[in-house]
Amino acid sequence: METFYKWRVQEKDKRGRVRWRIVKSPMTESTARFWAANNNRVVERIDVPVTPQSPSRPAPGKAVSATANVQ
Repeated sequence: METFYKWRVQEKDKRGRVRWRIVKSPMTESTARFWAANNNRVVERIDVPVTPQSPSRPAPGKAVSATANVQ
């Protein structure tokens, strides 16, 4: 399994000043380099491996329906 990392991308604003922004989705090394080459961007890896997380779900038994307490 490949390791996912956080990345930051170099961008320029309207006045030509350089700034860095964090990419929201974690990517593998090869995916990030491919993306940067195709979008003419400079990327830099943030050395924190990211574990992919599943979408948050309520714990079983914790979800209460609206009709459960009707008397």
